[in-house]
Amino acid sequence: MTGTFEYESGTVGGEHIWSVSQNVQPFLEQAKQDRDTLGMAPNGMKKFATIPDLVAIDIKDKWGLDIHAPEFMSDKEMLAKLMVIVRQDYPYLLSV
Repeated sequence: MTGTFEYESGTVGGEHIWSVSQNVQPFLEQAKQDRDTLGMAPNGMKKFATIPDLVAIDIKDKWGLDIHAPEFMSDKEMLAKLMVIVRQDYPYLLSV
């Protein structure tokens, strides 16, 4: 991920401009490869999606779900919300 921040001085209040970007192509390629090749893991689990950090930030900003929080993966309700969000808004990241 890369970020920039610009501040225009010389004017009252100045203008603040910031942006964050990430090359998501490797994540899209991984998700496609997963869809083409992954089966059920020995423990009965399947990989759900490949989520780039930029998308994780967007999900946290829009829906308040912090997928990086240590307790997130053990919260079934939050996981169910995440699955709905990814299926509706980011289907290209699905591994299944």
